Amino acid sequence: MGRKGRCPVVLLAVLAAFTAQAQPGALKKAFAALERYDYFQARERLLKQTGKHPAASWYGLSVISGRADNPFYHLDSAFAFIRRAEVAYGAAPLKERERIAPLGVDAEAIASQQRRVFDKAWEETTAQHTIAAYERYLATYLGSTHTEEARAVRDHLAFMQARENNTAAAYRDFLDRYPGAREVYEARTRLQEAVFREATADGDIASFERFIREHPESPHVRDAEDAIYRASTPHRTAVEFHRFIQRYPTNQRVPDAWRSIYELYTKDLSVGTITRFLQDYPDYPFIDELVNDYKTASTILLPFRKDGRWGFLDTTGVERIKAVYDWVEPFQEGQAQVGLDDRVGTINKAGQVVVDIVYDEVYDLVEGTATVERGGRAGAVDRNGELVVPLVFEEVGEFHNGLAFASRDGRYGYIDGRGDVVIPFQFDAAGTFRSGCAVVRAAGKVGVIGMKGDTVVPFAYDWVDRFDQGVARVRVNERMGLISPFGDLLLPVEYDHIGLFRDSLALVVKEGRCGYVDQLGRIRVPLEYEAGEGVANWGDPVDGQLRVQRKGLRGLLDAGGQVMLPLRFQDVGTMQGGVAPVRKNGKWGLADRQGNLVLKPKFDRMGEFEQGQALVLQDGLMGIIDSTGSLVTPLRYEVIGPLTFGHRTCEVEGRAGVLDGDGSGSIAPGYDACTLMEGGVVQVELAERTAYIRLSDRRAIWKEEGFDAPRP
Repeated sequence: MGRKGRCPVVLLAVLAAFTAQAQPGALKKAFAALERYDYFQARERLLKQTGKHPAASWYGLSVISGRADNPFYHLDSAFAFIRRAEVAYGAAPLKERERIAPLGVDAEAIASQQRRVFDKAWEETTAQHTIAAYERYLATYLGSTHTEEARAVRDHLAFMQARENNTAAAYRDFLDRYPGAREVYEARTRLQEAVFREATADGDIASFERFIREHPESPHVRDAEDAIYRASTPHRTAVEFHRFIQRYPTNQRVPDAWRSIYELYTKDLSVGTITRFLQDYPDYPFIDELVNDYKTASTILLPFRKDGRWGFLDTTGVERIKAVYDWVEPFQEGQAQVGLDDRVGTINKAGQVVVDIVYDEVYDLVEGTATVERGGRAGAVDRNGELVVPLVFEEVGEFHNGLAFASRDGRYGYIDGRGDVVIPFQFDAAGTFRSGCAVVRAAGKVGVIGMKGDTVVPFAYDWVDRFDQGVARVRVNERMGLISPFGDLLLPVEYDHIGLFRDSLALVVKEGRCGYVDQLGRIRVPLEYEAGEGVANWGDPVDGQLRVQRKGLRGLLDAGGQVMLPLRFQDVGTMQGGVAPVRKNGKWGLADRQGNLVLKPKFDRMGEFEQGQALVLQDGLMGIIDSTGSLVTPLRYEVIGPLTFGHRTCEVEGRAGVLDGDGSGSIAPGYDACTLMEGGVVQVELAERTAYIRLSDRRAIWKEEGFDAPRP
């Protein structure tokens, strides 16, 4: 131990006893010298008395070595001497004990001196505060009252050193050296983590497979299996999931992979897709769940109101879900949004809550995930209602390709289906991923990034549309062009307008002329046609047909630019069944492919043909014609709706009814509103009360209390 300055503290009680009684011989002189701080003489005399009076001599020598005010200060020696004194005193006869007692040497004095040595040595050890210092203290000062504390501090320092190194070797060394340490449990846990981290540092599937083989009992086997699952299914496609199942049949994520295939395959939860799924995957293990979904998919549920609350009934009028909600929405993908006490959630067709009714907003499921909002924060739930993305973001978009944009502190980035940040929050605005690309804005310019955040299209545009059919529209200084997903400029940014791609073609307009371009940026129809007024609204391709204008007259071209209908009309519709609606002299009729009139223009307006029928308007009244121009529904309706579930709604004098698919009457107009539903049912409203009528026999299957049907 190190030397310190002179210490005035002397064993006063001992020396007081010494001076109180006269002691004979050399031992007395030794203790007298010790009282005078004459350490040289005291030490010399005491050394000579170790044989005759060992207990007192070793005690005095310990006092000298334990004091820092002399050149003989050495705590290790002080401890050794006091241990000898302790042994000698224990073996001393009563007469010897009585002889040295007046010198202040007895069992209590020896114990007190030993404690002082322990304490001084402990002070010096804690001042050094090193593993080596505590090790030395433990090895030297056996029996110290500080032993447990020294061991605990040493173990802690050693553990912190291992943590700083944070390697498997460091944790193994700690466990080997200090098996009784309190930190052993944490060290073992960290050792397992370090072994996993070091063994899988490459981050590839092979390293995770090797880890599982070499460490089958490790708690991180599940982490390795998770990593293999993620790496094997980067795009979360059915093919990837099935390949994963075949290659890793014992992986704990196999059930997730099966369910992911099922969800992807049967996204609409229809009877047809469930049947096809089972045909393609006959070894699907969750048949009971599939059967339940099949039954669910076959059931049509209709919202109904009772005592101001909403529930669902089937198409026979039987209540299936009790009316307990403030409002409900129709079922989509097997779930319906419901509201209760200003909160939103979803239920399944069994009436069970899927998404807890605790949110301010629940959006539609996309790729098995739905964005939810609560208290100004956004997250996401899976189709089972589990909160998979925590409510920590300001905004969360739709998931596509496994990623969704999210915002935090006004900046946008991208997260995966667990809420982990994949692309940092660095953009001013961000769009949804489509075909592996997403449109983002930074520093006032728009570009496109890939799924790893890499720049695919430079930030050089004022606007970039989402990629559609492998191409995107761009705009700079009010001029438009086309780019590929790789950033290649397919069409120069010099056009006044470019429409949406339909049937692989898009309308292009430049300097009052228009034509059509394909997805490779090639002009398929030259810009030799007039860009008539509103061309952006009527010029897009429809069913492979192109509406064009020359000298103020319009006709139709096919996708190859060949004339389908001569350009001789004021306006035209699309060709269906060999005829097309045409406008001439302000009236609408029908013409064949040669432009010959099949039906002389006489209608004020005419819609497109759908299933061989077209809506027409004359003198404010609507009817329906067939492809020959014959009226199948007379001109007596103020409104006729589109074909929905094989029927149309209609209105006469503000009263609503229903027409059959052939245009004949089904439900006579007499209601405030009619809404066509699945299952051959129409919802009718009258005087703020609702009922459901089965169209096949025109009978009410359910009526809200107070509903009175109109009189014929």
